[in-house]
Amino acid sequence: MATPFHAEVVTPERVLFAGEVDEVLTRTDVGEIAFLAHHTEFVGALDITVVTVRIAAGEEGSTGAPAESSGERQRFAVHGGFVHMANNRLSVLAGVAERADEIDVARSRAALEAARERLGREGAPSAPDRHGAEAAAEPEGGTPLSGARLALLAPASAAAALRRAEVRLEAAGATESA
Repeated sequence: MATPFHAEVVTPERVLFAGEVDEVLTRTDVGEIAFLAHHTEFVGALDITVVTVRIAAGEEGSTGAPAESSGERQRFAVHGGFVHMANNRLSVLAGVAERADEIDVARSRAALEAARERLGREGAPSAPDRHGAEAAAEPEGGTPLSGARLALLAPASAAAALRRAEVRLEAAGATESA
């Protein structure tokens, strides 16, 4: 049986989740990561990603009733931010995040199509390959932004809008074919 630890998913507007969990899964600037009790201290930038928490037995689940057994999962669409793990406490701090059960699937599908069209017109944003004054003088070309860099450096881009729509649909369990 897993050892529970405290986790929270927080935006500036509200706390989406706070409670005892057995595991938290997410994607950061260093890749996919699973947090368990007694994980080493960690600070990382979040990708535009789904954060999945596995609720500890006896904690409130998505229905508001205590989870009868370990393993109930809650999913959140997180649009960048930071994750911090220390002293057996994990905090997901996001500027924007949504609980899976609050996602408007039809609206997310429409946003996905609009973002695809926009991406076709604008292309993907990129980071210059050089630093300093040379980089500022050469905004074209460079390395395509991805992951947490996209969320932090180009949040208004078509690529970021596309990723946000994809993540909302993934969190809601509504793939394009569904």
